[in-house]
Amino acid sequence: MKKIKNYSEVIKFTVAGVIFGIIFPFLSTSIEIINQNLPFNFPSFLLVHQQNPLLWIIDTALLVIGFFGYQVGIRQQKLLDQASHLESLVVKRSDEILRQKLFYEALVENSPIAITTLDQNHQVMSINPAFEEIFGYRTDEIMGKNLDDLVCDPANAHEAYDITKGVLAGKTMREFGKRRRKDGTLVDVEILGEPIIIDGKRIGVLGLYRDITVEKLATEELQVSEERFRRLFQDSPVALWLQDFSDKKRWVMEMQNKSGKNIREFLKEHPDEFFTMSKLGKIISLNAASLLLFHAKDKADLQANLGSIVDDESRTEQINTICSLLDGKTTLEKEMVYKNLKGEKLYVIAKLTVLPGSEESWDRILFSNVDITERKLAEERLTYISLHDIMTGVYNRAFFEEEMARMGRSRLRPISILIGDMDNLKKINDLHGHQAGDLALQCIASIFKKCFRSEDVIARIGGDEFSILLPNVDANLAKQIKQRVLDQVVLHNQSNTENIQLSISIGCATANKGDLLTDVFQLADERMYQEKQKKNNK
Repeated sequence: MKKIKNYSEVIKFTVAGVIFGIIFPFLSTSIEIINQNLPFNFPSFLLVHQQNPLLWIIDTALLVIGFFGYQVGIRQQKLLDQASHLESLVVKRSDEILRQKLFYEALVENSPIAITTLDQNHQVMSINPAFEEIFGYRTDEIMGKNLDDLVCDPANAHEAYDITKGVLAGKTMREFGKRRRKDGTLVDVEILGEPIIIDGKRIGVLGLYRDITVEKLATEELQVSEERFRRLFQDSPVALWLQDFSDKKRWVMEMQNKSGKNIREFLKEHPDEFFTMSKLGKIISLNAASLLLFHAKDKADLQANLGSIVDDESRTEQINTICSLLDGKTTLEKEMVYKNLKGEKLYVIAKLTVLPGSEESWDRILFSNVDITERKLAEERLTYISLHDIMTGVYNRAFFEEEMARMGRSRLRPISILIGDMDNLKKINDLHGHQAGDLALQCIASIFKKCFRSEDVIARIGGDEFSILLPNVDANLAKQIKQRVLDQVVLHNQSNTENIQLSISIGCATANKGDLLTDVFQLADERMYQEKQKKNNK
């Protein structure tokens, strides 16, 4: 509004000047016409001006002066406007600077970091409340004093002076160390020294101190904890290793995407790829128990043989493990069969744990392997003893009866049963001793093992009596097998150099559809005794 008013005044004075510039020459010319008694018309106006050319100057001077006055007024008004604008900018900038000053003052005052400003001589110019709280000095106690003399650690004074020297040389210094409080105690701080430069000239130093006591204690506790767990990891009697499965996961996902099938179906169709997958795990770390368990020299040795330590018995479990991980499982426990680097079978209880943060990438998976080989072998031995005749190595009567009952309940037919009884075991025992009799029983068992299939059940059901279950064997084939056994006995006797002859009577019977195995067993037993009776009557 002020600007508009100023322009109106300029126009007003300009108009007045123009009116005055018109009236004044008209009056002067009229006076000259009257003095010469000339009529008031345009020719008289021109005549008077021709007679006195100065009248032209008089008539136009005020107009010219008015015009220039108008231009001067406009220029002056512009200058006034510019001055007003500059004044507004100065006020605005001053307000902004003031606001920034108040903001930074509030920032410094409320900062949890101890802040101090120093002059070129490293003497204190200002401190904030955090500085007072950390070091215990009031402003009036520290102003104008050398900072290093007050807060440096006497045992490492050179450290503080080196930082000061670097900052005064124009460098930004960042260090960690101890500084002394007013009461003489030391505090762990992170130190930042920054030169204060204005217009390319260093005018002082900004010092920042952050109390890191709590952080340092936490770090030290963490280091102690890490060392403790590292020792537990290394010294554990359980085989522990940390693996990176990220490459394995990428391979699995790639194979599934390419084939359009899940990994279980893919590996079923491409069993050779199982070895490729097994090699992809990367061992990050492992303990001494792992090297001992697998008979590996070092981590590199085990890594190089990683694809071959999984026994064929555990392929399915390994694939199931990958599928469980794909389903989002993070903890698994399975009984696995491995092979050590000597090729020996290992039975372990393997526990897998995906570490927090690795659920998607599988880049940190901890394995613990508890060796149960001795226990497993003992269990297998007990199982073997419970099912087998120790002297001959064939099945015992209990297992034979269980299998006969199982097959009897099934729809499997035909099933043939052979029952064999040694004819001369008592004679061998009497003439040559029980050890020779035991050897004769073992020889008969060996002949049976040669003559029968793996699915046939060979059992010693009495002192000198053997019985064999033959699934899917009809009567004709059973007779042929019986003869094969008798032929093998003859061959054994012919090659026997110890003059101990074997003799066995065999009865056989076959169960067809609708027949009970117990009845067939009884029939075979009767036929065996009939055979024996014939030999005795000769």
